[in-house]
Amino acid sequence: MAWIGGCTSQSNTAPASSTIAAGPQPASAVWAAAWGNSPENALQSVENPGGSEQSFRMLFYPTLAGTEERLHFSNFFGTSPVTIGAARLAISPEGTAVVDSGHDVAVTFGGSSSVTIPAGAIIMSDPVRLTYSFGQRLAVSMYVKGTFAPLTQHDSQVTTNYETPVNAGDTTTDTAGTSFSKPVTEWYLLSGMDVLGAYQGTVVLFGSSSIDGHNSNYGDTNSYPTANTVVSGQDNDRPSDWLARQLQAAGYQLGVLNAGVLNDAAGPTIVDTPALGTQDGIDRMNRDVLQQTNVKAVVIYLGSIDVRAPECKLAPDIEKSLTQLIAMAAEANVRVVMATLPPSVYCPNPASPSFGPIPTAADPYGGEGDPPTNGGMVTRNLVNAWIRSTAVNLPGVVGVADFDKVLADPAHPDFMIPNLNSGDNFHPNGVGYGVQSSAIPLNLLLAPASN
Repeated sequence: MAWIGGCTSQSNTAPASSTIAAGPQPASAVWAAAWGNSPENALQSVENPGGSEQSFRMLFYPTLAGTEERLHFSNFFGTSPVTIGAARLAISPEGTAVVDSGHDVAVTFGGSSSVTIPAGAIIMSDPVRLTYSFGQRLAVSMYVKGTFAPLTQHDSQVTTNYETPVNAGDTTTDTAGTSFSKPVTEWYLLSGMDVLGAYQGTVVLFGSSSIDGHNSNYGDTNSYPTANTVVSGQDNDRPSDWLARQLQAAGYQLGVLNAGVLNDAAGPTIVDTPALGTQDGIDRMNRDVLQQTNVKAVVIYLGSIDVRAPECKLAPDIEKSLTQLIAMAAEANVRVVMATLPPSVYCPNPASPSFGPIPTAADPYGGEGDPPTNGGMVTRNLVNAWIRSTAVNLPGVVGVADFDKVLADPAHPDFMIPNLNSGDNFHPNGVGYGVQSSAIPLNLLLAPASN
């Protein structure tokens, strides 16, 4: 690959865009998911304490250009009804609380400006008409009426959103954004946006924090074990952003839905507490993938958290969970691309038989070897061998995204290419996510007749 020079362990450029032909475009308009997040929890926290008579302004990057949209709002983890008293969709050109007053439209629900979402429910707005281009940032402004408990949320991590003080009331029409005085890193209630047009459908990226884009705001100027640092304003290098750009460059009109959740395992672990939001991939598959709008394919990247769970799960257990996820997608006629598990993955629990040396400041490559001396690294390699040899031949699986191959350091194969390591030794940085995304075979995401 052009982004790995010779036999070095450095990568300093984003991957080149694919040149695979995207094939004929659809002749009629269809709805496709252009952006989304997976509800995580409604736990009380400093950022999500509950409130009263408050407005929120939430920013995001759609993965398709659009002229007609509808929004999804989720009260999935809520324990009581929540009333949205007003909502608006606008272009946010500066990435601040300011929105473009010339591109700012009211959102309605069954013709009404207000809607009450029952506990556990997900609702969809009426269609609205807002014209925006690919790459533009949008904002949803939302007034939550009355007193409310902590809201169903998703940690936006690298995206700064905004809220008003408690009891500020409905300020959704404040295009200057002065009332939205508090920055927050959560998406509240808002869980997705569909667009209507001549699209080919949607591909879902399904996984844990390295799908969600954790540390994607980190640069790549340093090399592990020296940590990289945050790049101010770098907010669109999540895996879904990279894949959307690569699809657009190749001529596809295929939306990308990010269904990543922090600390998400493929199957049950001993620390799962579904009522608190810690649901594994099997629990989430139907809601967060198969029930989304016009899904054609899913890239499944799960298993690393299973290895790092307190029980340090072994390869057969992880393979069983992945097989179940594949079968669920196949039954729904959704194409599956299986992602291998890239470095670094190791068992961190001294009480587990799989425990061995782990990376430390004194020993940054602790646990590696041939075979590795940390059993979690052995498990990762076994799961990857299974994905490449067995999973790829299961019904519904159309190919492999070999994240391991493109991210592994040739000099230390159980660790990431040094300057693509964000610094925590688990997550890539922004450019690293682009390299990861380049391993997804674009030409396999659609059935041949549509490709």
